[in-house]
Amino acid sequence: MRTPRPLALEATIGSLAPGGDGVAHADVHGERRAIFVARTAPGDRARLEADLSTRPARGRLLQLLASGNDRVAPACAWADRCGGCDWMHLSLTAQARIHAEHVRAALPLEFRDIPIAWTPAVQGLRYRSRARIHVRCPRGGRVIVGIHEAGTRDPVEVEDCAILEPVLELTRRSLCGLFEGSVGQGAVQLARGDNGRPVLHIRWTGELAANVFGRLERDVAAGRLAGALIAIDGATRPARIGDPTPWTTAADGLPLRLAPGGFAQAHAMANAALVRHIADHVAACRVDRAVELYAGSGNLSVLLADQVGILECVEANGAACQASRANLAARGLRASVIEADAAHHTWNSATKFVVLDPPRTGAHDVARRLLTSRVKHVVYVSCDAPTLGRDLAVLESAYAVRSATTFEMFPQTSHVEAVVALDRRKP
Repeated sequence: MRTPRPLALEATIGSLAPGGDGVAHADVHGERRAIFVARTAPGDRARLEADLSTRPARGRLLQLLASGNDRVAPACAWADRCGGCDWMHLSLTAQARIHAEHVRAALPLEFRDIPIAWTPAVQGLRYRSRARIHVRCPRGGRVIVGIHEAGTRDPVEVEDCAILEPVLELTRRSLCGLFEGSVGQGAVQLARGDNGRPVLHIRWTGELAANVFGRLERDVAAGRLAGALIAIDGATRPARIGDPTPWTTAADGLPLRLAPGGFAQAHAMANAALVRHIADHVAACRVDRAVELYAGSGNLSVLLADQVGILECVEANGAACQASRANLAARGLRASVIEADAAHHTWNSATKFVVLDPPRTGAHDVARRLLTSRVKHVVYVSCDAPTLGRDLAVLESAYAVRSATTFEMFPQTSHVEAVVALDRRKP
């Protein structure tokens, strides 16, 4: 069967899909077809080339004929190619509004009409305190450093990353020189370390030039880096130079130690607002015992521990548990940090409050156990609207929504952080 040729047409973008693409509709051979087009905005009038062999059809922007009201000039010259910021062509207000719309659309039907609070990002550029950079060193070729191109695994080289914090951007620019002479490919996680100096966590497949280690040692000695952790495929243990421990600023304004290579929010201002929002909610419920699932290095714990008499923090990553204990001890706070799989952790029957901040895959098993529990209050933190909606569908028969709020944790992208607070329905 012959593959149909792409069809050239003109269409208006009516909305944005949760994945970030614009959605246009067109009548094709008597059929109404949806066409997904990347890097477009609601109200855009455009000439497209549409591939109708897929459902939904996929379109490529050929010419922008008229701009929608939400479109702005991207702050990055590489925004059309780089896969890091798929919404840089939208205003910050439009990003926040559409994020809230996507969260609402993902909620189970009974929750669709609840108010959702949202605010635009205060800082939309130079905000990222963490990033993953991809490096390729072909044998006999030059070093390529970049972020994956949209829809591919190929790194896009950019002269300046508009969303990285300045000190991390300087370090990113130095990576070509760092890996000179190496062969293979890998990923470099950039983060802040001791005293705000950058730390590098390198995972490499291939051969690292011997000079890489000497260059890192000189950068640490000169104060340009706090440290580096280098894991090479086939090595029994990673090499450690300086102090590669990542740090961030917690919502209480104090330093927060993180697990090496572990998860942390990348937008300090948005994270502080999110944590304070959750802590205020816990305080208002006045409970003696609470459980925090998927607790990480203590990002939420350091404020929650001050709001309840007994707090259990459950986290599967051992290094994150060590960091959490250190963060709590540094503040003179008491909480029980348990290294366990949060999805299957059994909480005390007297627990009245559960806070959960699961990975993008959600917490379906936890939701099913909450349904038949005696827990009165739940706060669900999510970075993925579809899994949030899936898990809330499990809970909707037993819980009602007290509040729903979105936080612009990832400005310039189609991703958003949402917090939904639930109260158990009265019998």
